[in-house]
Order: sequence, then C-alpha cells, then structure tokens
Amino acid sequence: MSEQQKRQHKSLVSFGPYRLDVENHQLWRGVQEVRITGKAFAVLRYLVGHPGQLATKDDLFAAVWPETVVSEATLVSGIQEL
Repeated sequence: MSEQQKRQHKSLVSFGPYRLDVENHQLWRGVQEVRITGKAFAVLRYLVGHPGQLATKDDLFAAVWPETVVSEATLVSGIQEL
C-alpha cells in the first residue's frame, strides 16, 4: 500500500452505512453525500475519533469551539443536525 493510500485509508472512518472523510470534510451515506455544517462535522469528527468514550459537554466545547464561549444551545444545535 502506498503512502497516499495509507493516508486516504486513515482519513476515512466507516460506521453503519456512513463514511466520514476527515481529510476532505465530507460525510457519505452509501454513495450520497450528506451535507452538514462545519461545526456539526467537527462534533462528529470528535465523536468518531473517540469511540467507546464518554464525551462530555466540556470535551466537545474544547474540541469544537476552542477559546470561544458558546451556549449549550449551540452545542445542541450541532448535535441535532447529526
């Protein structure tokens, strides 16, 4: 496997019928691209990157909105989009 193939394989995460392309910031369901906002993508990327772990609100705030104060409603909105 070439280095490029290894990087591409690492940047793709599959779960159920979905594929998350971390490198290209795309979410796919089968052959159909699922459009989500950048923040919803960041939330999903964090969750997929920490399988089997409890993600607290503080974890998500730090990962998705570093050094920014946002309301819980903002986080809920990002999660609801998923």
